[in-house]
Amino acid sequence: MEFKSKTITLKKQIITVFAIIMTLTIITISIFVNKSFEEEFSKYVDDNNKTEVNHLVFDLRNVYNDNKWDIETIKLLGEDAISKGVALEIYDYNNNLIWSVFKDEKMLSNQTLNNIKKNMRRIDQNWNGQLREYKFDIYDGKNIIGYEKIIHYDSIYYMENDMEFLNIMNRFMLIISAISIGATIIISMLISKSISNPIEKVSKMAKVIGEGDYKNTLEYNSNIKEVSELILSINKLAEELSKQELLRKRLTTDIAHELITPITSIQGHLDAMIDGVWEITPQRLISIKEEVSRLGSLIGSLRNLAKFDNEIGELNLKSTNLGQVIQNIIYNYETKALDKNININYELNNVYMNIDKNQFSQVIVNLLSNAIKYTNIGGQIFIKIYENNNIIAISIKDTGIGIPKEDLNYIFERFYRVDKSRNKDTGGIGVGLTIAKAIITSHNGDIIVNSNINEGTEFLIKFNK
Repeated sequence: MEFKSKTITLKKQIITVFAIIMTLTIITISIFVNKSFEEEFSKYVDDNNKTEVNHLVFDLRNVYNDNKWDIETIKLLGEDAISKGVALEIYDYNNNLIWSVFKDEKMLSNQTLNNIKKNMRRIDQNWNGQLREYKFDIYDGKNIIGYEKIIHYDSIYYMENDMEFLNIMNRFMLIISAISIGATIIISMLISKSISNPIEKVSKMAKVIGEGDYKNTLEYNSNIKEVSELILSINKLAEELSKQELLRKRLTTDIAHELITPITSIQGHLDAMIDGVWEITPQRLISIKEEVSRLGSLIGSLRNLAKFDNEIGELNLKSTNLGQVIQNIIYNYETKALDKNININYELNNVYMNIDKNQFSQVIVNLLSNAIKYTNIGGQIFIKIYENNNIIAISIKDTGIGIPKEDLNYIFERFYRVDKSRNKDTGGIGVGLTIAKAIITSHNGDIIVNSNINEGTEFLIKFNK
């Protein structure tokens, strides 16, 4: 049984990943901020409680005047203190109780302390604060006339207003977190849309190209550099495939024509001789042989291309005098040039380079034979090799018929031929320049062509030292 892995769209992936990362980040920050705030708030409340106790001690210095206790002031201070979680009791010098919040304000004190306990256990269920007593003497001028007991929980505790403030802050943090997460999801959707939409269009365009439709182009503008380059690349791919499709169709026609012409000629001659229309003569047999040789040459070109495709990259590099190699090839082709009264001018220096001599020779042979083939009678061919800084350059220039501008971009394509007539004098199937460029490229070089109709053509080969 085959299992297909589940796939998810890029848009969903971006939204999901971005939302998860940002949500976790926001939650982490919220927890950290909340924890930090609670610590600081607890410290503030504790300091505030201690300050309240100090104020209470200070205010109780004036509750005994003219040999009597100011019960009204004690009551006001006691009620105010218990509202802040601090219980107060006043005793005279003989330990007699003067005023106690637990006795005189029993309901208020019990309710306040119980509320504190409830508040703290809502924050921490294990909270178990204990009441602790602190005793301070009360003076009347210079003499001790009694003492006060201040009672409160021995750990940090929150009053109702403190809890209300904490709840407000928690709700505020929750709202901020929710807004941030919502904004994160919206932003992630916008970002994912800006990335996924063009990629989705490119994907559909690639599918269209895969189905053989190369005429459409993707009209989409993106402010994301990589996406813009991707769109440009897919459009360029469609354009190149369209050109290749035209070349393929032309190739089919050209190859068929190249092969059928000699076969038709051979068959016509043989049928005529078999039927007795033509007499079998040496001249007619020679004509048939020439057509067979032409057919063999065409097939040989295809075999050479196949062989080269298999052997490409297998270089036997040796330090070689390029000038000497080119000189020897010129000697071999001078006879063909003289047949058309073409003069080969050359300026060859002794330049050494690591090359595969056999493959390099094939490049020069192809270029020189083409120059002779397409140069009119009485024309000129100029060959030059020179060094310029760290560049080795070889120029093969002729005064021939030239190459149309619309064909310059395709002359290195296999089976491409500029001469649409495919006559015998310029025969071949258009693989010579393809092989030449591949050889130069395998030597880490470059080959450039410059041409004008009826003015000539120059092939310039460049190698880095």
